[in-house]
Amino acid sequence: MPDTDVVILRALLESNASFVSGSALADKLGISRVGIWARLEKLRLEGFDFEAVRHRGYRMIAEPSAVNEDLLRAYLQLDGAKINIHFHSEIDSTSSEVERLLSHGAETPLVVVARRQTNGRGRLGRQWHSADEGNLYFSFGFRPQLAPAQMQTITLWMGVQICRYVNERLAIPAQVKWPNDIVSGSRKICGILAEARIDADHTRDLIFGIGVNVNGDCSKWPAETAAVAASLASLGGKPLKINLVAAELVEVVGRAYDGYVSDRYSQEFFELWSRFDALRGKEIRGTRGREEIVGTANGIDENGNLLLVAKGGETRRVQSGEISLGTRAVQ
Repeated sequence: MPDTDVVILRALLESNASFVSGSALADKLGISRVGIWARLEKLRLEGFDFEAVRHRGYRMIAEPSAVNEDLLRAYLQLDGAKINIHFHSEIDSTSSEVERLLSHGAETPLVVVARRQTNGRGRLGRQWHSADEGNLYFSFGFRPQLAPAQMQTITLWMGVQICRYVNERLAIPAQVKWPNDIVSGSRKICGILAEARIDADHTRDLIFGIGVNVNGDCSKWPAETAAVAASLASLGGKPLKINLVAAELVEVVGRAYDGYVSDRYSQEFFELWSRFDALRGKEIRGTRGREEIVGTANGIDENGNLLLVAKGGETRRVQSGEISLGTRAVQ
């Protein structure tokens, strides 16, 4: 049986801010009009608000400021998304939960969504600050069954697709900072992390995690985070509908994954990378072990390696797993 609250919320979303008859909702769900009223009162406690007008019905006038499972499901149903959703108010790490689900044979594609993480995972073992319920924390689970060599650029491909969404749908200028950040100017707005479990000749599982600063209050972030990051709301000048953004990003990632595994991405990938590359033409100072690497960024190669042109004109290829770019690396 469909979830009552999801059915009600989907009907209100489909109305596009017009009124929906309480009697029609009651008939659709097989409950009384009083039952509909009771469900809406429950939803009010979760951060929704509704306008009720006699003989016209109800319409939604406010959504929760944090991710709401029923509303997210309603948005995804409107888009026809085919993905298994696992929602948590709080969890250690969405990526860790995907790993556990995959290990137990969960059906893919799947996405784990959380309002808060207590131990979010970032690149190179770093922790991702994720206690702010105004932000998005989710991780996807896939079973691509591709050769490991075919998976080298998937993080970058996902990055440019998310970046295009931020630019075109949210009208916020953003670029991809190799290898796994989305930035606006000098401020980080999104971090992405792809982790794969590989057998001898194929990639068995892929975990793709995203942390997006949506409506977070930057003044409440740790000082080291606030110094380098920003929220989409602060950049756009107004808060966003976080559940709508979450649903749209689920759609973006799902389409991007399908395009990647079906090998329909190469030409578009390099076009988008040239458009959104945050490092191109900038001096990079990084380290590989004890070796200092200096050069001017000149895009990426077919395997996703960063191309650095040294002063003598030599081009060096740098893999994401072997270089650490300091906070002063890009001038």
